[in-house]
Amino acid sequence: MHKLRQIFAFVAPYVKPYWGRIVAGVFFGILFGVSNGLALWTTKIMLDRLVPANDSLAPESAIAVPDSNWFAENTASVQSNILKTLDPWLPQMGDPLTYLQIIGGLLVFPLLVGFRGTSKYLAAYCLAWASERVINDLRVKVFRNLSRLSIPFFNRSTTGDLITRINGDAQLLQTCLAAGVSNLVSEPVAIVSIFTGLCLIDWQLTLGMLTLFPICIIPIIYFGKKAREATGKRVVANIDQSSLAVEMFSGMRVIKAFGLENARVDRFRELSQQLIRQTMKTVRSREIVGPLVETVSMIGIGALILYVVHTARSMPDLVVFFTGMIMFYTPIRKLARLHVRIEEAGIGADRLMNVLDEKPDILERPEAKPVTGLERDIQFDNISFAYEDEPVLTGLDLTIPKGTKLGIVGESGSGKSTLINLLFRFHDTDTGAVKLDGRDLRDLSIKGFRGQMALVSQEVVLFDLSVAENIALGQSDCTREQVEAAARHAHAHEFITALPKGYDTRIGERGVTLSGGQRQRLAIARAFVRNAPILVLDEATAALDSKAEAEVQTAIDQLSKNRTVLCVAHRLSTLRTMDRIIVLSKGTIIEEGNYDELMTAAGIFSNLAKAQGITA
Repeated sequence: MHKLRQIFAFVAPYVKPYWGRIVAGVFFGILFGVSNGLALWTTKIMLDRLVPANDSLAPESAIAVPDSNWFAENTASVQSNILKTLDPWLPQMGDPLTYLQIIGGLLVFPLLVGFRGTSKYLAAYCLAWASERVINDLRVKVFRNLSRLSIPFFNRSTTGDLITRINGDAQLLQTCLAAGVSNLVSEPVAIVSIFTGLCLIDWQLTLGMLTLFPICIIPIIYFGKKAREATGKRVVANIDQSSLAVEMFSGMRVIKAFGLENARVDRFRELSQQLIRQTMKTVRSREIVGPLVETVSMIGIGALILYVVHTARSMPDLVVFFTGMIMFYTPIRKLARLHVRIEEAGIGADRLMNVLDEKPDILERPEAKPVTGLERDIQFDNISFAYEDEPVLTGLDLTIPKGTKLGIVGESGSGKSTLINLLFRFHDTDTGAVKLDGRDLRDLSIKGFRGQMALVSQEVVLFDLSVAENIALGQSDCTREQVEAAARHAHAHEFITALPKGYDTRIGERGVTLSGGQRQRLAIARAFVRNAPILVLDEATAALDSKAEAEVQTAIDQLSKNRTVLCVAHRLSTLRTMDRIIVLSKGTIIEEGNYDELMTAAGIFSNLAKAQGITA
């Protein structure tokens, strides 16, 4: 019950918009539950009317009840009144058939079954309709929350885990809600309804039957815990398998180049075997409960037969109680399976709650000020930053006046990319501040100051959209004319128009249908559309060959006009047009000047240039 309350408390906010369908589903579920007892009672009445009044198998002494029994007296009175109303419509053995009895005899069971089936259908439909939308809203919220989280969260998470949370964990919850809520409403009502119907027939025998009920509870609790353990391990195996698939698809060139296909397939097979083992443990725990409950119910059936023989009860009593026992333990079996489902869903709910509880490391202050442009400069004021316990930048001071083109050079791990990450506020400084026009970025609107920057990096991120849509991502409200103008500025218009559908050609996931130079020029076109005053180039040409680099560099030079530029470069030849260059080492600036000054200074920059075959 604790896990059930936890699940309902978790989904309650998402259920509220659909409460009408939920209430309707619950109502029809109650009707379905009541219909079980009604079916049992109707069967008893019809069987009694098919036995002749003088049948020796139904002696008066066998069906009489003590006059002192208050429950029996009152229920007998209610039944008598109902039967008086129904008597003209129901056939009676030994009496001539009337038109009303013919109609009643033909329709009583079809109407009852139709009522039962319709209520079950409507309950299942309404609750499934609501549960699908509840889970969809939950998935969207999880996805939205993930999009708000900061870069460090994604650095410590795996893609397979995140995909499993959005799809797999939500699916566990959806399965529980779609079938579980319906059963949770209808089956307890069915148990009460059937129990009431049996009490109307013989309350003492019915209470005796309940002595078997506690025996059913033990396997339900035990195998529920087993299912929860197996589901937890199954989720872990599913995460590992999903992560492996993502790694394989994204790194297929390397896998094929090194002949790693068989090794990856073997690892996938191993994880699949783990997944199968845990899935089968869950299935065993879920499915074994039903046979155990059925076995217990059959013990009750055997005891019932002995009781009927001993007391010489009538055949209708035997048939009705036999049916009632089966009907009574059927919803118990369903609730037992539901308990296992709830334990499985509890795993998914816990993981979804964990991801929804995650908070961004980078938060915008309530009083954050808007940003409309760059007026004076960008300033790194005595900043220090460390990844966990590893210092990357230490006491760095740097001012970049508006319109300056700054080149940033240094060996791997010197802090170049970290400087860019701090400028975009993907991380916050440990000490010091990054300032825009003298204002700390932490005091500014995140969307506002990021809107003043355009990024072109070595790792080009394109989406499985059309060419025009990928370019337009730089500015949501741009027109088709602006998209084409940006492509011309980026020297991309010619190759775009040569594509099968021109600007409407879908380029595939990550732009796999394009060359490296073409992808980079689309990224530059996207930056043109953004028309931001600050341009950040993070090794934008490092992965290109010399021909593609020359084409892209031409586009970059045009994009850089009349903008403040920060250019992180590995190829030092691309920095010739920079107004100023800084050289980083172990998180501090060790050299700075323009290209010619640094080449003649015979320092670190000059040595790096010579290593690349560049001379003054």
